Amino acid sequence: MSANPLVDFLRTFGPVEASDSLCDENLRQTQAQFSVKPLKTQAPRAAAIRESLLRSEPQNVILTGTAGDGKTYHIRQFFTEQFHDRADTWPGDDGVLLATLPTGQELRIIRDLSEVSDTEKANELEGFCQALLGQRKDRIYLVAANDGQLLKYFRDAAEAAKLAEKARYELLHQTLAEMLREERETVTSLNLRLLNLSRTWDDALVENIFDAILEHEDWTSGCGSCAALADDKPCPIQLNRSLLRRVDGAPSPFRDRLRQSLRLAAANDQHVPIRQLLTLVVNIVLGDAKNPDDPLLNCATAKKRANQREYRHTNPYNNACGLNLRPERRNANRVFRVFEVLAVGLETNNLIDAALIQGKPEALHDAIFADEQVYGSNLYAPLLQDYLAKGGTTSGAEVINTFRRGLEAQRRRAFFRLEDTEIPEMSSPWRLTIFHHGGVYLRLLGSLGAGAPRDVVDAYTRQLIRGLNRAFTGMMASDDEKLWLAGTIGKTDDPAGKVATIDPIDRASMTSFSVRLSLDPTTKRPSLSVAASKLLGKMNLPALDLRPLLFEYLMRVSNGSLPSSFSRQCHQEIRHFALVTQTQVKAVFNDDQDQGQVVRVLSLGDRGEMRANPIEI
Repeated sequence: MSANPLVDFLRTFGPVEASDSLCDENLRQTQAQFSVKPLKTQAPRAAAIRESLLRSEPQNVILTGTAGDGKTYHIRQFFTEQFHDRADTWPGDDGVLLATLPTGQELRIIRDLSEVSDTEKANELEGFCQALLGQRKDRIYLVAANDGQLLKYFRDAAEAAKLAEKARYELLHQTLAEMLREERETVTSLNLRLLNLSRTWDDALVENIFDAILEHEDWTSGCGSCAALADDKPCPIQLNRSLLRRVDGAPSPFRDRLRQSLRLAAANDQHVPIRQLLTLVVNIVLGDAKNPDDPLLNCATAKKRANQREYRHTNPYNNACGLNLRPERRNANRVFRVFEVLAVGLETNNLIDAALIQGKPEALHDAIFADEQVYGSNLYAPLLQDYLAKGGTTSGAEVINTFRRGLEAQRRRAFFRLEDTEIPEMSSPWRLTIFHHGGVYLRLLGSLGAGAPRDVVDAYTRQLIRGLNRAFTGMMASDDEKLWLAGTIGKTDDPAGKVATIDPIDRASMTSFSVRLSLDPTTKRPSLSVAASKLLGKMNLPALDLRPLLFEYLMRVSNGSLPSSFSRQCHQEIRHFALVTQTQVKAVFNDDQDQGQVVRVLSLGDRGEMRANPIEI
């Protein structure tokens, strides 16, 4: 059997401690070393770069973000496409590469600010500042820099500058810091487009990375005649690859759930750079748990695993969580943290565990085991049989431990393969994670992003109102049409309160205040706020940032969990939201002639409806 050089090339993208091939500067050299075609991926902000630099009045462009976000890759792609006759001059011998834009202006390219010498930084400082401030039109800059490097550049310049120049550098530092903090790409005071790649989520990019690896043309040429591709003993590399490939043009369930998990992590501020996405796909396809010192398959070890049917070592669902790696290496790769936070495989679910152990309900059992037998029933059935036969004996401790590990592996497999369904809710694969409502959160994100009609969004709004009412009052209220901003009077350790000092907020009102659920333009997360009608004038009311954790808290409380059993931090966040909102709503109706205040003592009716008994103070 001849080895496919593509497999050896992809191994260099795996979760190793140091991987030079993952740096754009060394990528082409590594491709040439293994004689493979380049990985074809589209830079997600390439269009924005072209739009800014190729317009009639070009803008300076700064690409920022964390290591591995593809800043240098974006610049190289623009340079080689726009100046294709000079592609062989990339990256150049100096820290600054020069080109000419269609407008005739000079383009000065700094592919990585951290690699530019102090002398070159000093030489570029004045021209860079003048270009950003619009004081110099003959040159335009395209710069890549991590957030910290970019701010440090202007901060150091301000500290070393004379008094006449100090103010300009401080202004640039302050403006750039505000743009990064507020996630703004442009400001009127600068001729600049600031593209923060750490804040870029793009479903198409994730799919593009999967396809770049899984559909690489060298799979066909390198594996087409391999003798190891037997039906009864499939090559684990090709088997794992097949589980991630598209099915009839649509992403496989496994691949779709991976993308959803990454999207949920992004909403929870767990940014995964492009470099780590490549690592994830490679580790799923090539991961091998038998030898932690060499945790990736090559063609020779893949053949051995197939011949000996040792597929338990190449389980792609375990590989997705980095379980083929030693803990220290797994922790060094942030992409595996996504699935560690979800607790995939460790979170139990009575309904799904019953299907795995007892085979009932049959429909759910069949949905888990109907397809893909190699990592399903072939691995699990012998463990279950041993557990049922020997688990209760005096010598059954090892059998139980082995079965427990196998059960965890099947939970992971179920999470990555089960269809996300709301009926019955307990069979949702997200119930196998700590984010039981992860799928609901993603559907809400999709609805808000697509501008769904109000009746669709209202279903989520009602659930959140009910969760807030229960969390505020500590009572099992059923009211989902009015938001009661209840609290306590005086000092108390009880986080819940049964006193309201303002009228409840109607879910939908055209004349007063209403509850609004929208997509925040900065965080790109759902946001719940109290909105004032046009009759009351413009008001800047606070918004509740619905991160996945806070959303999970409110949904669980809405469905019957006790507020105190989940997160004290979440309760503090909603209490702060309630207090600030109350203060601003009261200010609208403040009447100096009426010094009295009405306090409403809340209780529940027979059907869980909120009742208010007013007491005038």
